[in-house]
Amino acid sequence: MPGYSPRADVAARRAEILRLRIEHRPYREIAAQLQIAESTARNDYRRALDAYAAEQRATAHLAVDREVAKLDQAEEAVGEVLRRRHYTVSNGKLIYLGDEPLEDDAPVLAAVDRLVKIAARRAALKGYDAPARIEVNGARAAEITRLAAELGLAAGVADVDAEGAGAAPADPAAGQG
Repeated sequence: MPGYSPRADVAARRAEILRLRIEHRPYREIAAQLQIAESTARNDYRRALDAYAAEQRATAHLAVDREVAKLDQAEEAVGEVLRRRHYTVSNGKLIYLGDEPLEDDAPVLAAVDRLVKIAARRAALKGYDAPARIEVNGARAAEITRLAAELGLAAGVADVDAEGAGAAPADPAAGQG
């Protein structure tokens, strides 16, 4: 069939086009080398990039899962530090308070700080901290305006239109000269 290329041939050609574009070769040169039209080189390059991006999106959860597993291991190690007793040592000697060794809170506080960092990283990986989009329709806009006026905030609250886009609040410094 004229114009027909088996999938493997097309995939190999696209991989070669990607390689050549990474070398900053112009489409004209790539087309001549591969004996294809310049428009085919451009289209294959775009399609190869699209396929690569789709593959990355499809497998992104695997990378996130690996990172979360590492965080789980780190969290367990920090938990072990928290469960141990830590004593104050000065100049290589254990410090006592009466008959009991003086406990040192610094390792516990450092472990707690590490747990907070692990939780923050997990939230970032899982998207827990992503901002939420809230659509403001006409009824919500009216309620926001009413509540702002009731709380005496009307001057600082942007007007909200029925489509959900807010008008920018007036710049208080703009009127000053």
